[in-house]
Amino acid sequence: MRKTLNTLIGFALLTLAIPAMATEVTTVTLDNGTKVRLNDDFTWEYVILETTTPVVGTATTTSTPTSQALTQAAVISAPTLTASAMSQAELLKSTAKGGVKVSFLNSQWDEDGRLGLTFDLASSSSEHYVLINLDVTLFDDTGKLLETKTIKVWKAIFRMPDTYLRKGQQRESKIFWFEGIDPNLWTKELVSLKIGDMDSRM
Repeated sequence: MRKTLNTLIGFALLTLAIPAMATEVTTVTLDNGTKVRLNDDFTWEYVILETTTPVVGTATTTSTPTSQALTQAAVISAPTLTASAMSQAELLKSTAKGGVKVSFLNSQWDEDGRLGLTFDLASSSSEHYVLINLDVTLFDDTGKLLETKTIKVWKAIFRMPDTYLRKGQQRESKIFWFEGIDPNLWTKELVSLKIGDMDSRM
């Protein structure tokens, strides 16, 4: 599977110049049914969401134009994890970029009902990272998207090199708190991670 993915990525990237912004080249389906999006900036990512449109009600011959409009407004697109993503949920809990890997470490609940998440960071890069942003997306036990939040998963202290994330180091993040998550709907701990902006020092 990895060989197939690498071949497809290589083919897509050899035919394109590097643009300023990532643009989707194509989406391919691997042998196990997993869909992968190939971008033209040397990146790829799993396609983990699908949009469903649940019908809340149906119009009848006695429906008025107003009731029909309300019925149509009640049809809401709900981003949901694909069946493949649900079956391989552990893969979503880690992400890598620029030689840094960030993984979901553990969760906890406080007395106010807030959800606290902690992450593990490991670097194999020669860069000394002082800031790493992480997009954290939470899903309920059915795969429905609950919330996406961008956090500063690593932030060094200015002019304190000991706080930089360096090559060969493994660090644990502080606890990041999420409010409004129902513990009864998050028993499977479904979370997707994606590294965003990164800043480093020489």
